[in-house]
Amino acid sequence: MRKFKRFVSLVLIICFIYAAAPFANAGEYDSYLGSMLEFMTEMYYEGFTDEEGLITALKGMFSGLDEYSGFYDREEMAAWYTNLDNSYVGIGAVLENDPDGIRIVEVFADSPAEKAGLLPDDIITAVDGVNIVGMDSTNVAAMIRGEEGTTVNLTVKRGNSILDFSIVRATVIRSTVLYRIEGKIGYIKISSFSDGTSYEFSEVMDEIDKNNISKIILDLRGNSGGYVEEAVGVANELIPKGIITTLDYKSELFNDHIYRADGKHTDYMIAVLVDEKTASASEILAGAIEDSGIGFLVGQNTFGKGIFQSMFSILTPEAYNKYRILYDDEYVSQIQWYGYYGVLPSEDEILGAVKITTGYYLTPKGRNIHEVGLSPSVIVDNPTHPNGIVLSEVNPLAGTATIKLKTYNDEVYDAEKILAASGYFKAVPDRLFDDDTMEAVKKYQTDMKLPVTGIIDARTREKLNSTLYEIRNNNDKQYTKALELLKWFRD
Repeated sequence: MRKFKRFVSLVLIICFIYAAAPFANAGEYDSYLGSMLEFMTEMYYEGFTDEEGLITALKGMFSGLDEYSGFYDREEMAAWYTNLDNSYVGIGAVLENDPDGIRIVEVFADSPAEKAGLLPDDIITAVDGVNIVGMDSTNVAAMIRGEEGTTVNLTVKRGNSILDFSIVRATVIRSTVLYRIEGKIGYIKISSFSDGTSYEFSEVMDEIDKNNISKIILDLRGNSGGYVEEAVGVANELIPKGIITTLDYKSELFNDHIYRADGKHTDYMIAVLVDEKTASASEILAGAIEDSGIGFLVGQNTFGKGIFQSMFSILTPEAYNKYRILYDDEYVSQIQWYGYYGVLPSEDEILGAVKITTGYYLTPKGRNIHEVGLSPSVIVDNPTHPNGIVLSEVNPLAGTATIKLKTYNDEVYDAEKILAASGYFKAVPDRLFDDDTMEAVKKYQTDMKLPVTGIIDARTREKLNSTLYEIRNNNDKQYTKALELLKWFRD
């Protein structure tokens, strides 16, 4: 129901740019397509229901347009919206398509996936014994999700090794915005533009402003996009008054739409970290920052997805005939009936949804970056992740209390990640200081010529922070270059 309400809200957003013009009638193709569907139903050896045949035909019709378009049945439609939700039951990982299976892009902190030992760049090849090579990540995500407390079995390829994981599903509450303040510079990472990302970001910016921070590292690496409205909301927190992006629709049914910033903030200097996986809504934000003159890009050329998709709920044949008879008109999508007649078909009258590429987006200066991407002002090689640790997400240890056996907090988590990246901690980092942590600390203290106590006191904490900065400098040169460049600007 929540996803249905989300779509209704999108309908309301879209309707104000809806131009009153009828769709072209398919005319002479109606009979041909109907006969083709009958032929398929008659000839296919296994047989299927009329609805199954219709869904199969629609999947083929829309997926043939481009790699971003497609038809989703009701179950797949719910899974697609769940992918952009911040709370769901699953294992807590971001997935993407890969020729060898499904690649894990990100593992959420304190999630079932992290506790089980899954790492970024692991490739899932089977779910509960079912080979998923060649399947779409949305469908695989639906297979991995399930009821809380149940188990999903994954077969994973890691390098040359094949590993099996049994993971208990749990409620995953995902924060898409992480931040920290280091001296006079704020670091903010946005992992995706999901439902609520702009609200999370506005709360982070309140903290940034309270600390009088005007220099920001905005990390969009690996962010493949999401809701345009959420990216626009983030841009509105940062850029001066003016254009954020223009949605240039191909169809005359929609008026082109210009998103504008109200100019509430104008005094930031922003270094935007980007890579070849920075795409779509992320490129909208990065392009707006660059064109507005308040920031620059550091890293690698972005993906270049300068097109956008719209989701349209499609009526069942029964609902289509019902409204066709009532209004003497022929529309297949929920938004058409709502836009022309104010009719909102019920949830059980929806067959599924069509996601279709409907236009290009342009940067504030009118640049179309599709299949070109954004080229950084400073090109820097991508970071490496020593022992699977994403260093940009590790916080320096800022506390003062001694960390010892049975301590449970976020500092333990960061300390274990520093030790893991350095090769001392071999287990999966978590928030509990246990025997494995103590042994890793002792080994570290021995090598660093510190008193060997097995606890993290002030001297060990200071040395761990120095180690973090050192391995960041060696492994994440994009981050260190952004820091270096921002220091040239006046506070």
